[in-house]
Amino acid sequence: MIALALAVRDLAVQYGRRRVFHHVSFDLGVGQSLGVVGPNGSGKTTLLRALAGCLQPCAGDIRINGLPPRDAYLRAGVAYYAGDATLPGSVRAAQWGSLANGDAVTSDKRPIRALSRGTRQLLGLRTALGRQPLGLIILDEPWEALDPDAALWLSTILETKRDRGAAVVLSSHRLHDLAGLCDMYLFLLPRQATVLQAHEIAQGGPVTAEALASAFDRLRGGASSFRAVS
Repeated sequence: MIALALAVRDLAVQYGRRRVFHHVSFDLGVGQSLGVVGPNGSGKTTLLRALAGCLQPCAGDIRINGLPPRDAYLRAGVAYYAGDATLPGSVRAAQWGSLANGDAVTSDKRPIRALSRGTRQLLGLRTALGRQPLGLIILDEPWEALDPDAALWLSTILETKRDRGAAVVLSSHRLHDLAGLCDMYLFLLPRQATVLQAHEIAQGGPVTAEALASAFDRLRGGASSFRAVS
């Protein structure tokens, strides 16, 4: 039996009278990865913020290594990164990069806001993923603005972290980056949240971007049954 790194039960988040999502449940084991797929406004960013302890759900429960998210952040080694929203623009890049363990991420002394978007993204990712040890990694649209070399670096280091025992949660519109990297996929739709294992999406081979898109379209169309792509 795989040890659980993350357990989510009947999670719901509401802003005012608007219910963003509800009845979201899944288990993520040590060394497993989850890809979150959904249209704009479906609650992907909101879900990841709840997992990281940045907002309080209106119902349900989240446990990271048996702890609530805010308690687990340091004790369980949680890395959360969501682009510019999680970067302090006035802090010097070298100062922020020094928060990572090991070698300095950058020697650039400019404020973070003065860097290009791609450079900011890479700085944030390298700093977040440079902490040790990491038990859970939560990344919102991590491939955005990265050049091909940086995108390859990110995919490779995520595979390495996962293989070393970290659980990984990724949200991205870039299905080709999620495809094949995740053990399971959570599809967030306006009236439902569906978790499918990789083998339920593609039979006899790795999940492709086409298979992910096909699964998303069938779930969005309200198909009563689901058959994996062979």
